[in-house]
Parts: sequence; structure tokens; C-alpha cells
Amino acid sequence: MKYCKCYKPTNEQQNEQENTIPMDQNGPSRIRRRDGVRENGISHTLTIEELDPWTVWLYKPHTITWSSGVLDPDSRDIVSSVKRGVWAMIAVLLTYCLLQAPSTLLIRPHPAIWRLVHGMAVVYLIALTFLLFQNHDDARQFMKYLHPDLGIELPERSYGADCRIYVPENPTNRFKNVYDTVFDEFVLAHVVGWWGKAIMIRNQPLLWLLSIGFEFMELTFGHMLPNFNECWWDSIVLDILICNWFGIWAGMRTVRHFDGKTYEWVGISRQPDIMGKVKRTLEQFTPARWDKDEWHPLQGPWRFIQVLCLCIIFLTVELNTFFLKFCLWIPPRNPIVIYRLFFWWLIAIPAVREYNSYLQDRKPVKKVGAFCWLTVAICIVELLICIKFGHGLYPKPMPLWLVIFWMSIGIGLTVFLAAWSWQLHRASQKKTR
Repeated sequence: MKYCKCYKPTNEQQNEQENTIPMDQNGPSRIRRRDGVRENGISHTLTIEELDPWTVWLYKPHTITWSSGVLDPDSRDIVSSVKRGVWAMIAVLLTYCLLQAPSTLLIRPHPAIWRLVHGMAVVYLIALTFLLFQNHDDARQFMKYLHPDLGIELPERSYGADCRIYVPENPTNRFKNVYDTVFDEFVLAHVVGWWGKAIMIRNQPLLWLLSIGFEFMELTFGHMLPNFNECWWDSIVLDILICNWFGIWAGMRTVRHFDGKTYEWVGISRQPDIMGKVKRTLEQFTPARWDKDEWHPLQGPWRFIQVLCLCIIFLTVELNTFFLKFCLWIPPRNPIVIYRLFFWWLIAIPAVREYNSYLQDRKPVKKVGAFCWLTVAICIVELLICIKFGHGLYPKPMPLWLVIFWMSIGIGLTVFLAAWSWQLHRASQKKTR
């Protein structure tokens, strides 16, 4: 029989071991954990001790074990099995992104929320890529898996069939055309949409440029989509001067209201009464800072091009909404259209913030954020879907005057930027002399 001689430390050695900080290859382990983001060269860092005790558990790392529990070897319904498998893959990816995806500059309501939005954007990009490699018939029938009312060809509505303001032959309502347009559900969508864009961009001249630019897009592609054929009073008066103006005014008013206030972000648990706790909880879902974004498009030719690219992305996303509905047979009142617009709004909030911080950063070496790349990738794939599935659906060619108009705009911009660059180059040479 063998015996093992074990080493037993004394009481003094045990106390010395307990008071010693463990070492690893990277040096001593840290006592406190710091979470933070960096914006415009300024580091916003929080320690665990500085966090509110009611929400401190959200900032600590946790190990989560996830299992579906749906292991049915006798299942013979292949459609249900595929659906469960796809949803399980999406759940795994979203769980990973919730825990490990890169954090953006936004910290409200919590960085994990924006990591989850990042994962949803990746899922949407993958789904669009899969849809891109199908033919148009299979793609339209595939939409039935998202909503049972899809997959049916629908007539496109035209708003410019009768542009008369006064209709004398209608005895019930002689202003029927104006009445039907004003009380259309898309009037409210215009107002809410431009309010959301104002919250994102926070720059009134740029918002007005986008508002007028989209009306030019409707005029340009009116020969392709009947939905873009609008009356002059609908496009100029109702859209630009009423709906878009009110949405932009309300959004900028919201930004000014919160930008002028002084905030003291006290934790939820430190609020004196229940109403204070409820109000502080709701404020957690608002931005931490309401600073106006400064874009400075006239700072130089390169900055002008960068801001112009932002406008092109915005207008392309807007156009994709209408062309996707037309190509994939999605009714305007279908909830998928609303879900997509709301999802794009969630993606654009951190993307615009990252792009503005990228433009304002003075570092010689810098890079745009992950949301910016995702936004551009999703926009491009959506555009490719519209081009592929729209082949043969637009028999009317673009009018010659529109071709000449946009060619003149392109040549004019090129000459303007070249002259501007040459003038700055000559001014810099004079300074060096």
C-alpha cells in the first residue's frame, strides 16, 4: 500500500497567498472593469462603481448557455423543420452579436441593444443576398413565407391620373382629388418619416436638400413607376411645403428642445419617488447627447463629395422602397413595408452618427464604423435586387430631356469641383511662397 506525502502550508503562508494578486502572462489582473466608447477623440469611460446598482448587471459579462430543446428525430414535415432550423440559426447569430459584436458610439439605451441591431442588419444582408440569387418567380413566391398575402401581382396606383383641383361633374365632392390625396395614409407617413430623418441628421439645410432631391427622383423615375406620377400641387405643395416641412420642423424643434436642457443623469435607484423612477427609465431610451451634427459641405471639395455620398445613399434607400414593392409584389399597406422602414431607421441612427464622427475626426489614419459598411452593403444589394428583378418591367425609356438634364448636372458638378480644387491648389502655392 502506497502513501502520498502531501504538502500542507502553514497559517502565515496561507495568509500571504490570499493577499497576493494573481499574475498571468499579461501582468496582474485588473481589479475593476472599465467600459467605454471613443467619439471625436474623447474617451467616455465608466467603471463598475460609477454605474447605477439597478443596471450594473447589464454591464458585467455573463456566460449564457442556449439550447433549443427541439430535437425531434421523427419529424417528417420538411417545411416546419427548415423553418425551425432557420429561426434557430438566426437566434444563435443574434445571441452572439448581442454578447460579442463590436459596440458603436451610441450608449443609450444600452450598447447591447445596438449590438443586437448590428446582428439583425447582418441577418437582413444575408437574406437579401440569398434572394438576389433566385429568379424573379421564385423570389416572389418566397415572400409568401414572410406574409401569406404576398406572391400576388398587384396593380400600381397612380397619383397623377387626374390633376384637377376642382371637379365640377362630381356632385358629392367637387374637390375629390384633393380630398383623396390629403386624407391618404401616406401623408402621415411623410410627416413621421421626415421627423425621424431630422432626429438622425440634425442639419436643416441637408434635410431640405434631401427633401427636394427626392422630388427630383420621383420626376426622374416617373416613366418607370406609376406611383411616382404625381400632380404638381401634390409634389410641391403637399409634399415639400406641408408634409416634409412640418416633419423637418418638428424634428429640429425636438433637437433644439433637448439640446438646450441641462442633464444630470442620476441612476434609477437614486430617484426619490416612483414617478421619478418611471421618468428616468423612459429617459434611458433617449440619446445621451442631443448635439447638432455639423457636416460643413463647403469646407472643401473632398468634404463636399463625402456629404454628397451621404445624400446619394439616403435617396437610394428611399427609391429602393418603391422599386422593391413593385418588383416583389408587396402591397403598400403590407406590414413588411413598415417593418423595413423602421428597421432602416434603427440602422441609420448609429450609421449617421459614425459617419459624422468619421468626418469630424482629425486623425491622419481613421476608419468608418461597422454600421456604415453594413448600410452601404445593404443598400447596394437592395439596388441589385431591383435591377435584376425589374428586367423587362419598364418598357418605357427615359425621356431625352431627363437624360440631357442629368448629364448637364454631372458635367456641371465635375467642372465646379475641378475649378474649386484648382483654386485651393493655387492659394496653397501662394502661401508657400
